[in-house]
Amino acid sequence: MPVQVTNIALPDAGKILNLYMKIGFVVHFFDFRNDVRKVIDIISQQHQVVLFVRKEDLQQIKSFVNDRIEVRMADENLPTSQNLILNNLFRFLGKLPESIQNYYLMEVFKISLNPAPVQKKARFWLDLSMKLPRIMTYDYYLNHLQYKGATPIDDIDEFICFTDISDSYLLARLIRERKKVKIYVYSWDHPCKQVKYSNQVDYLVWNEGIREDMIKLQHIHPERIQITGASQFAYVDQFLSIPEASLSKPFSFPYIYFGCAIGAPEIATDEIKVIRLLSQAMQKHLPDVRLVVRPYPVMKDWSIYESLKELPNVILDDKFRSKDLSVQEDFIMEKFIKIHFAEAFIHLGTTLGFEACFTETPSIIIDFEYFQQDKSLLSIKNFVHQYQNDKYLLLKEYPNVVHSEKELKELFQGLLPDKTRYLAYNKAVRDTTPLKKFEQFASQLIYN
Repeated sequence: MPVQVTNIALPDAGKILNLYMKIGFVVHFFDFRNDVRKVIDIISQQHQVVLFVRKEDLQQIKSFVNDRIEVRMADENLPTSQNLILNNLFRFLGKLPESIQNYYLMEVFKISLNPAPVQKKARFWLDLSMKLPRIMTYDYYLNHLQYKGATPIDDIDEFICFTDISDSYLLARLIRERKKVKIYVYSWDHPCKQVKYSNQVDYLVWNEGIREDMIKLQHIHPERIQITGASQFAYVDQFLSIPEASLSKPFSFPYIYFGCAIGAPEIATDEIKVIRLLSQAMQKHLPDVRLVVRPYPVMKDWSIYESLKELPNVILDDKFRSKDLSVQEDFIMEKFIKIHFAEAFIHLGTTLGFEACFTETPSIIIDFEYFQQDKSLLSIKNFVHQYQNDKYLLLKEYPNVVHSEKELKELFQGLLPDKTRYLAYNKAVRDTTPLKKFEQFASQLIYN
């Protein structure tokens, strides 16, 4: 049976939903963030909703929204000499989070999404910037940024943004005109790897641990941060409410589910090597169990996974990708069903490994000792040992953290006879973030 996680009740949530407001959401990555679209749709049933979007995202975002939601183009970008200088200064001197390696890995991943000639130039400038004194705060940048003042905003009661901030010009205007602004920190790793955090707005985060991360890594004032829960984990809650009897096994054979986590091609090849090693070990110690591999959804080129199809005990689970980055809700539930029926979920440090902890399927993270041999900033060691993984997932007191092929052998030999010794880890991880239903989260997003 799926683990039953008690939701936190929101006092008088129904009552406060009756307070009508006009709410502006500053959105991006709208195709990829199914949960954000669902939350905004729920809020639009009780309030008037306006989406503020960049010009380049306008048509795509319009295709995702219902008739109740208004879409406005944010038009604040002002091409002045001062802004040009300021943008370049922040690019090269902008203050980094304390977890610098997280920032670097994310920037390399973003660069990898560009054509090859652009990548080479961008990597040069990134590597140069890493050697410079990063002393300019985001608040200094915002306070000196010039903007058009052309976007209609006077009718909006409050604004809600999502990390990473997509429009600093609009945010600068909202702050200077003293608008009510809240920023939802969308993911557990965002405080570790992003640079656009201001002490002039309020923040909403998943849990107490991430509140601590905001204070430690981004130096946000504690009174600026409130806890709302995780919007994307509302899908976990939705899955756990499905009766066990109505769940169908996705495969007719026993399997271990591996969730790919790496988007930067240079180190994604190292992840492929780990998968091959797992495949070989399973052939030896779990010959009747298959390895089902889920590609990293936002990896630009999935051809990197093609060679895995040659392995006799590996199945590539690659049918969930669409023409954009969106994933149908049925596929989201299917993902949890595959985790639920797996003998184990294995990964190198991913949100899916966190989500797996809400099930009775052991969540296993690989941290092989040989990873330590690579001393470069862009390495599989630094990927696995990102700040959020070290804090929330690499809990060394549990057998779920595998350091060697010997421990991997012990895992495979002990997994089928008795999974229970691996479930204390699941509980320790999931207890950090109580689940919320979409309606509960939507209410807290507005009224917190």
